[in-house]
Amino acid sequence: MAVIKDIRIYRSDRENIDGNSLPAAFTNKNLDCTIRRIVMKLREGGFSLGDFDHLYVNLTICPVENKISPAGRSFDRYHPWLRWYDAEIDRELFDGLLTPRAVMPVTDILKQILIGHFCTSHFPPDDIRACIVAATTQGANMLVRFKEKESEENRVVVYLRYLDNGHYRPLLHVFDREGRLLLEKDLPEEADLNAYGEIRLSRTKVTIKPKKNRLTKGRRPIEITF
Repeated sequence: MAVIKDIRIYRSDRENIDGNSLPAAFTNKNLDCTIRRIVMKLREGGFSLGDFDHLYVNLTICPVENKISPAGRSFDRYHPWLRWYDAEIDRELFDGLLTPRAVMPVTDILKQILIGHFCTSHFPPDDIRACIVAATTQGANMLVRFKEKESEENRVVVYLRYLDNGHYRPLLHVFDREGRLLLEKDLPEEADLNAYGEIRLSRTKVTIKPKKNRLTKGRRPIEITF
């Protein structure tokens, strides 16, 4: 089973069924950041949706069985990695989805979907709740373990923080073999994670090589001595 990759929130005032247009995307910066942090925290723990990895949640004023239910669309063989879920909301919330006050009720709906349909013995309800609490209370200060490397002498961990501007602010920790922190260092803010490919660790230096793609051509590795 694949680890979760993304959750996206949509809205519609028409039934989410075959023959109707797809629900509409919308932008709520506060909500988008919160959802992204929840996904990052779930990924850190290896949370899986099963045989797909993208969850699309449609917030609708149309009646939905049990208020939350898988959408009535046929399986999309061209996009097998995603599934639609519908959540019935009232008109007041629907009209306020672009405002900051929508964050908490929409986050609560997402919690109901994840716990009600996707919790497992590996990832029980309390673990899902903990991820959501971390994302909603810690915000841009929330740390997510991203990459790790060990040598005979030391261990390095790169954590991610997801900022309100949609960028990442990595944090690097270097430990000795007894777990003592040798170095804590903020790394440069990045719009993406292309700078973070392979990690190499020597007795006194951490080298982080960029990913190999066209976006990193000519980009030098990050080198930190400790």
